[in-house]
Amino acid sequence: MTTTSQRNRARSNGSSSARPLAEQVRAEIERLWTRPQSTPARFEVPPSEVAPLAKAVLDAMLVRAFRVTPLPPPDEYAQLLARVAHWVRRGKPIRVLIGYGPMKNPKTTSHACADWSEFFALAHLAAWHNKVCAVYPPGLRIKIIFDDSTIRMANRHTKAPMEDYMRSVDELVRGMGYQSFLVGTMRQSSFAWLFHFGPYQVARWRLRRWERDPANREVVEQMFEFAQRNVVAPPGLDAQASEAHFRAAAHRYRVYWEALQLSGFSRIGHKLVAMYLDGQQHHLRQPAAFHLTSLGKGQVAQPWQGEGALQDNGHGQWIPVVLTSKRREQLNIQQVDIAGVFPIAGFETMFACIGAN
Repeated sequence: MTTTSQRNRARSNGSSSARPLAEQVRAEIERLWTRPQSTPARFEVPPSEVAPLAKAVLDAMLVRAFRVTPLPPPDEYAQLLARVAHWVRRGKPIRVLIGYGPMKNPKTTSHACADWSEFFALAHLAAWHNKVCAVYPPGLRIKIIFDDSTIRMANRHTKAPMEDYMRSVDELVRGMGYQSFLVGTMRQSSFAWLFHFGPYQVARWRLRRWERDPANREVVEQMFEFAQRNVVAPPGLDAQASEAHFRAAAHRYRVYWEALQLSGFSRIGHKLVAMYLDGQQHHLRQPAAFHLTSLGKGQVAQPWQGEGALQDNGHGQWIPVVLTSKRREQLNIQQVDIAGVFPIAGFETMFACIGAN
């Protein structure tokens, strides 16, 4: 069995300049490719142990390595705890729905399919599952929910790249051997058609008042900035028309999110909701949700916002990162041939980032 000190020495040696770069990258991929803990077919919890065990499970889910925001306030902690206790009482895995973008950001990547950023993100979810298994053997049961309806409505993207991306994430889950705890995917479009029968109309009415309130101007401008990072404007627009295009996309995004919150779909049943970032990308905060780091501790960029890479942190370690536009400008990037390390097309090379550009 490999000890912690042995792993630390291997990590330090793995980023030594004496070793070929491809060899370092291959070794780091193997280290980061977390294997999920096996779970028992049956697990029983005595009634007297449900409450303390549920608290231990929730506290494990909220450790800093996986959490972006501060610890939830007491009322939200109680809501999360009640849902965790529901599954612990039955001896079943904790069921979690995690929101996921349905496509790569076309402004930062030239390909449509999942890449190393999704690989590292799924491995981080496996580490989250294992963290829970250490205190509660059934662990987690996570379902990915693609917000395809949001992006189709807000950004007016075509359907084809979304289909390619969503299929590739499913393929990646299978290729990594994660079907035991990542139990498939779902699309918001499977239920969002219902929003046309009331929620959209109410959401538009509520937003007209909300957007006119000067107190919300900062959030409106922040969401306008997000739209500029994610939405591709039609060619030939002047500055004024481009701004109108991005503001309209941000408005449609708010309409969809408002309708989703009004529908209550995310609060039905006993499943827990998880998402990346800290919730500030929405004008309404999703209550009692997990806000997760993405590729590893301290990493918050959503995996679909760029291509995955390994970065030398200057302390003898490689860390997984998402190559956003800003990172591409800042880092010295080298492409490394690692064919055969992971048997899915599109994973034959990886970017390694060493120092500043």
